[in-house]
Parts: sequence; structure tokens; C-alpha cells
Amino acid sequence: MNEEDLKRAFQEVVVASSPPPSMDPGIALDRAHKARSNRRASVTGAVVAVLVVGVGLGTAFALNPQGTKDYMTGAGPSSSSSSAGTQWGDQWPLGQSDRTATNGPQADRGKLLLELAKDSVPAGYEAADLQFKEQGMSMGMLRAQAQISSNKGDSPEIWEYTAYVPVRKGEGVGELTVTVTTPNPNAPADPCALFTRQQDGQTPSCKMYEVEGKQVGVVSPVTPGQPAETWAAYRAANGWTVVVKQAEDYRYSGHPKLDRQPFFAPELAAVAADPKFLLGG
Repeated sequence: MNEEDLKRAFQEVVVASSPPPSMDPGIALDRAHKARSNRRASVTGAVVAVLVVGVGLGTAFALNPQGTKDYMTGAGPSSSSSSAGTQWGDQWPLGQSDRTATNGPQADRGKLLLELAKDSVPAGYEAADLQFKEQGMSMGMLRAQAQISSNKGDSPEIWEYTAYVPVRKGEGVGELTVTVTTPNPNAPADPCALFTRQQDGQTPSCKMYEVEGKQVGVVSPVTPGQPAETWAAYRAANGWTVVVKQAEDYRYSGHPKLDRQPFFAPELAAVAADPKFLLGG
């Protein structure tokens, strides 16, 4: 497997899915390794869909360039964020060859989210700009992504922004992933409903935390022997959602893992509830 194989696998999965899952590189690499062990010629990796919660709002929000500037200078979100819809081509938004935006205002939102996620790494750790050590892989581990989750003609449009941050302390490297989604009226309103998927016949238990009057659901791993990950989910009053994942290791990176996860559960809940992640919504 090489970098071109992985990129091709990402594109095939995203184009074929409707609505698409988020392109988690760890999951895609996992499936790629299994494919290589079976001596296949191509990679067909699958990715985990992170469902997000929402309320019935009529439109999604498009990025306001001034709002981005305000965030970068610490001024906070602008109240004048545009609600105009995206201009579409035959199948994808104009300027896109698949669901992923690589330039323009939506891609800028993904980049903004990456900066905000980096700033959330706790004291004693650093957001490290690292490379995968897998042979033939030259991808950076510090990554941002913006993708359209709805289809042409759907209302409201649903955009998902994800930031992947390698978290380093000493020689150990873990992962902090932040996913922010615009309002989805078809998603459940209960944060804990994000984690009802089965894991080896078990349903993860979700604990609710209150952060300055906000309800945040936090789930820890329940399957022995599986990678240690903790998830926190928050739905804002306007329907925007934030899902934060932390892990002791950054899977398939080739780097040693951390001794423990960077945040305790209440701290992770506070990260998810931070209003800076609403990206102007």
C-alpha cells in the first residue's frame, strides 16, 4: 500500500456514500492493512460515520470571511454570518470533484477548526506537526477536512468539518479529533444518542455532564483490548453539534502511544461545550 492507494480509497468511499461518513484516516488505514494482508491489489477502506444531533432549522450557515478573521484575532463569531446556500454543479458544489472542499469558504472553516483544536490541547502536551511513519506514507497527521454531508437539492445543506491533531508528550503521541456539523433536523437531539451503535454486542454507556448549563454526553470504551478512546458530544441551542474524540494513540501512525488520555471526562466535556467550535453558527 502507498499514499496513492490510500487517497484513492478515501475518494471511492466518500463518493459512493450518501450521506457520507467522515474520513477518519485511522479507520481507512485499518481496512487498508487488512486488504494488503489478503494480497489484494487495491484498498477499499471503510470509515466510521459520526452521527450528529440537530434541530429543525431551515438553512445551513456559510462561512463569513470577516467571521474567520474575528476568530483568528480572538474576537469571536460574527453575528452577520451568511445563510446563503452553496452553488452546485451537476453533482457536487462548484469547485469540488467530490464531497470534500479543498478551497473556498468551507475549506477555510475546516482550517479554522484545526487552529481552534490545536489551541485546545492541554498544558503539558503539544499539538505536533508529525508525519505517518508507515512505509510509503508521506501524509501529515495534522489535518483538516470540510465536506458536504447532504446531497444536491437537500434542504438544509449539512456541512461537516473535522480536525485531526496529534497530541504529543515526551515520545508518546495520541490523537484529538474535533468534528463540527451544521444543523441536521433528522438527527437525534440527545447527545447520548450519538453512541448507540453496537460494539461486539455491547452498547457503550453514556454519562451526561453539565458544563455551564450545557448538557454534554461522554462515552468511554467498553470493549477490553480495543484502543482506548473517549468521545464527548454537545448540541448547541441553534442545532450545531460538536463531537470530540481523544485517544491514547494515533493509530497506524508508527509513533508510540501516550501513557494515558490527555483529558479526564469532565475536562473533555468542557472542550466539546466550548462555544468557539460553533464556527460562527
